[in-house]
Amino acid sequence: MDIEGLPLPENAPEPGSCVRMHRPEGGLVELILDPPHRSMAVLDVPLLRDFDQCLDEIEKDSSLRGLVITGRDPLSFAVGADIDAIGGVTDVDLARRMVRSGQAVFQRLHLLSRSGGGRLKIVAAVGGPVPGGACELALACDLILLSDHDKSRIGLPEVKLGIYPGWGGTQRLPRRIGLPAAMGAILSGRLYAARQAKKLGLVDRLTPPEYLLRIARNLATGRERLEPPTRGWRSFVIDRNPAAKALIAKQSHKQVMAQTKGHYPAPLKAIEMVIAACSTPLETGLEAEARHVAPLIVNSVTKSLVGLFHRSEEAKALA
Repeated sequence: MDIEGLPLPENAPEPGSCVRMHRPEGGLVELILDPPHRSMAVLDVPLLRDFDQCLDEIEKDSSLRGLVITGRDPLSFAVGADIDAIGGVTDVDLARRMVRSGQAVFQRLHLLSRSGGGRLKIVAAVGGPVPGGACELALACDLILLSDHDKSRIGLPEVKLGIYPGWGGTQRLPRRIGLPAAMGAILSGRLYAARQAKKLGLVDRLTPPEYLLRIARNLATGRERLEPPTRGWRSFVIDRNPAAKALIAKQSHKQVMAQTKGHYPAPLKAIEMVIAACSTPLETGLEAEARHVAPLIVNSVTKSLVGLFHRSEEAKALA
């Protein structure tokens, strides 16, 4: 990952310190998101750089059959992308490069399990808050295992910041849960509790937090089997059906206009991305996702909403 020119936090740590690689047994590796400069993991440039470097080593190890991606503990995965970086970027080309860099890392992970005859099973073992970019990282894996706990919340809230999911969320979520459900999840920006996420199909399995890592290891190594989700006939009847897509787009557009009066461009662009997702090659969809989200990142609406987000978080801390 080329990070030259990308925004770094002031306290950026040395390369190689944000992601720990652990080998609990033969054929299995765990990547633990544990940046020393953050109280909670944030998918900033240093962490993505280190994650990408870990993938270098994993790609070279033909003995591996399982990969688990997790956080410091069962209720701490990552709190999404670096909002400070999003709020500070004013150049659209830099914004697009930031988005494409994150996409490239997640796509590299996505392709790992599809190379070599699918020899590598990738499991995201997550819990606690899993918003935005953290959810998109999980979506790039084969299976998502979520801690069944009151603190667990997962989803794509980017529209609340004036943008839409730009690291593959508008492309992978419709493929996973279907066009109508994905449209609702992305346009609402809702974070789902564990049981809700399981019912929606956003996650594949729930487990008590104390069993999260053990079950993730079993799934990654094949000791326990859980097939990845598939849409089957629904993909053709709904997700790829031009008539169904046109109806969903029309209804979604009407709903957004009623709520925003057209003052927020992100939901309208999100509709375009989601509608096209299931009928578009993934890499083509990712490129379009980045191209259209970059101008949203630098516009005044996003800057205002990011500022509002920070003030809201400060108020919560004071309370």
